[in-house]
Amino acid sequence: MKKKLMSAILAALMLASSAAMFSCSDAGTSEEANTDTAAPSASEEIVEEAEPETEEIKPDLPADLSFSGSTFTFGVVDNANARNFLVMEELTGEALNDAQYSVIETAQEELDITISQHVLTTGYPAAGSLTPLIAAGDDTIQVANVFCVDTTTLLTGGQILGYKDVPYIDLDKPYWDKSVNNELMLGDMRYAAIGDLSISTHDLTYILLFNKQSIIDFGMENPYDLVTDGKWTVDAMAAMMEGATMDANGDGAWTRDDKYGYAAHSKMTLPSFWIGAGFQTIALDDAGAPQLHIGDEQFINFFEKVFQITYDNGSKYNGSDRDAGNDVPNASRELFQEGKILFMDCSMFWVGALRDMETDFGIIPYPKLDESQADYHARVSYYMPPVLPATIKNMELVGAVLELTNYLAKKEVTPAYYDIALKGKVSRDEESVAMLDLIFANRVIDLGDTLFCSLVRDNFMASMYANNQRDLVSTYTKQQKVLAKNIDKVMDLVVAP
Repeated sequence: MKKKLMSAILAALMLASSAAMFSCSDAGTSEEANTDTAAPSASEEIVEEAEPETEEIKPDLPADLSFSGSTFTFGVVDNANARNFLVMEELTGEALNDAQYSVIETAQEELDITISQHVLTTGYPAAGSLTPLIAAGDDTIQVANVFCVDTTTLLTGGQILGYKDVPYIDLDKPYWDKSVNNELMLGDMRYAAIGDLSISTHDLTYILLFNKQSIIDFGMENPYDLVTDGKWTVDAMAAMMEGATMDANGDGAWTRDDKYGYAAHSKMTLPSFWIGAGFQTIALDDAGAPQLHIGDEQFINFFEKVFQITYDNGSKYNGSDRDAGNDVPNASRELFQEGKILFMDCSMFWVGALRDMETDFGIIPYPKLDESQADYHARVSYYMPPVLPATIKNMELVGAVLELTNYLAKKEVTPAYYDIALKGKVSRDEESVAMLDLIFANRVIDLGDTLFCSLVRDNFMASMYANNQRDLVSTYTKQQKVLAKNIDKVMDLVVAP
């Protein structure tokens, strides 16, 4: 029953933008309708009841709030895999740029402030640029958008504050991302909060792209239908991957000239699959303490399954890492554009690189473990959380700016990112737009893929997958004590009196 309900909801969502609104006169299609009722004459006035307007939820800021020309600075990083800049220099006519520009301009006017940004680093990490400022008591930066792995360094050094007592911020408002923010706690300390202003979190949401022409050529079921029917599972994807894999030139060697079912960077393959299937390597318990789940029997079995469906039948193109270039490898994108890849792992940021692709492609979430899994899950990888330096002198200013800019971004930036930048230039069909609704509503952060990424994903997990090493039990046994020690170190400092 749940699957049928979910299918109905998603199907309706896909049709919503194109379906015509029906008037009360359409009741004649009902079996109980009076078919003898005459249509109204031209002289009769037809009065239609107006749709009730949904009340806009706004920030609870005092009407006369003013900071008398104060300055506010965002710290940002320049990274090749996401858009992190928040303050645009000028209007350019590009929808997303202009929406971001408008948000800052409006916030400056309403709060009587000047907002700027300071580039912490053009590389990695960002903590090294922020720490000296904090140590010197420099209040130059009010909110720092750093790499997620920097957060543990800043936490253990006592260099950032929690969001608990920041005035004006109401994380229950719709311009804050509840599904993501649920994971941004350690103990009772909220070390970051994500809202619509943080488009890097959108950019670093991972999805699957599929070649629509290849689906037709191979006579496969429409992936959109599988998703809406609740039947988009790992087994379903594996079968399609295998069916699309072929030695195209018949030379017996697997090269770029052949066709494959799947392409992805090796470090992205495992976490994209395990998060989609409902697993997390490190997750918070009810007390906000990180708990290791790598040794769980179900996780170990699924870990092995990912190797089986990508390595054992040759359905994954494994040449991507040799010329990776970025988190979504150059080779993956090139082969996908050439019609040689059926499914490609991709972040939302890199979807834009395919806007000139001649063959249509679709956007879907990673598959569920099986049909009994309630929801699809979308992975947010290696995001840039906005943290609060311990040197902040005016917390009221910080709270007002964050609450107002995220509210404004919900109205302007998100539509530009979502409806214009994606729908108009990239995704090419209403079904993909509906898939994005589903994906963004079900995003998940795994601490082993983000906060403790350097200890899990980019450490032994990436190495194991790249080298087809499958003995997770023995590897994890060697790593477990180091992982637990690092987690305990962070927690001891966070919960210390």
